[in-house]
Amino acid sequence: MSPPIALFRTFAKNLSMTKAMHGWGSYELSRELSISMRDREILIDRTCARCGCEYEWGVHINFFAQRVGFSSEQVTSLTHGSPSDPCWSSPRDRLLVRAADALHDDSTISEPLWELLSVEFNEAELLDILLLCGWYHAISFAANAAGVPLEPNAPTFDSVRALDNAGSAREALQLANLDPDEVLRLVRAAMTEDLSEAGDLTSLAVVPADVDLEVSFTSREVGVACGLRVVALLCEDSIGPSVRFRALVADGDRIAPGQHLATLSAPARAVLAVERTALNLLSHLSGIATATRTWVDALEGTGVSVRDTRKTTPLLRDLEKYAVRCGGGANYRRGLFDEILVKDNHVAVAGGIGRALDRVAAAHPRGAVPVQIEVDSLDQFDEALAHGAGQILLDNFAVNDMRVAVERARRCSRDVRLEASGGFVLGEARQVARTGVDSVSVGAITHSAPAIDIGLDVVMPADLQ
Repeated sequence: MSPPIALFRTFAKNLSMTKAMHGWGSYELSRELSISMRDREILIDRTCARCGCEYEWGVHINFFAQRVGFSSEQVTSLTHGSPSDPCWSSPRDRLLVRAADALHDDSTISEPLWELLSVEFNEAELLDILLLCGWYHAISFAANAAGVPLEPNAPTFDSVRALDNAGSAREALQLANLDPDEVLRLVRAAMTEDLSEAGDLTSLAVVPADVDLEVSFTSREVGVACGLRVVALLCEDSIGPSVRFRALVADGDRIAPGQHLATLSAPARAVLAVERTALNLLSHLSGIATATRTWVDALEGTGVSVRDTRKTTPLLRDLEKYAVRCGGGANYRRGLFDEILVKDNHVAVAGGIGRALDRVAAAHPRGAVPVQIEVDSLDQFDEALAHGAGQILLDNFAVNDMRVAVERARRCSRDVRLEASGGFVLGEARQVARTGVDSVSVGAITHSAPAIDIGLDVVMPADLQ
């Protein structure tokens, strides 16, 4: 079992104080808090950043940012930016950042801001917002003054920078929690698939070698941009030092028809050689981000998160899961290796829900690996609950049965997280959310998302102007 984090080791020097703090601290991070986990993390991250508490900010960014679907641009904005940054497309998100700033700067909320908050949040939620910010001011002051050291591998304020400030496409990918080497292998394989050894025969025959070209990646429809960091690396690697790639929007930004997403200037032959691969990646990933954002928008204000699945394109999983994050969704497990999901076939082979869970507990004691079990009936749900399941996937449950399952789970003394799954459509999203589940898993956001129509518009070659 991992040792306690540095903050807890520091506070443990005063056990009476630590015990007194435990109840309130547990409430602020529990299901009892009236606002969603995403709302909570916006307030905590912003408050800690404004207090200059790199320690507590880093703990929450490391543990929660990906889970609640923050894009790298949103993490950067929470750390260094403002509520008017374009990455905050949701009015609710912007209001939370404004509230945290107001409480930090003025120790109060102005009447106009309070009126806006009152439209979006009920009285219980407003009180939780106030006390949550106050609590993390106190934590920040204590961690700063006590000199609590950063956790191993924790992010730092300096490591979080906007894409325009990144020194290279590789750095930009690292900031997005993507492995640049893996992405590089992927884009090189894609270019080899298209060019083989002969290269672009058409351009070699038609386009003079000494002509430079400037092009614009332009959206033809409404959507959410994703893949610009990947395309930047593709262009940087394929074209070399002569390339000039400039992103005009960030991954995760909403886009409109006719909007320019990025410009590319380089030798014309090189531009035309990367065109199709770049557009394929950009259109595909933007399609996933857009599909995800549609679900997230449909569930806005419910506190229910949208999670992806393993139903991804072979070898594109990390990029597609990144696109989900850019759309405001949350990632489930990367593969079979990092979390356990006991599905119907596992249950059948093991001889029942209880036996399957017992075998998991024997193989991975003390919660070393996150465990979720899939059930398809209330009887199976009750059995899973009785065997101590902490995460239960309600597969193909009718809405009324979901509601019953939620009521039974809430009567437990322990925290049980419920996820709804089963191919329901967007129009049913809020009905499912109203049952009280914590999340919905939607395979369609990756396996069936239509590509966004993005084109490459040529600016007149410099030699012909």
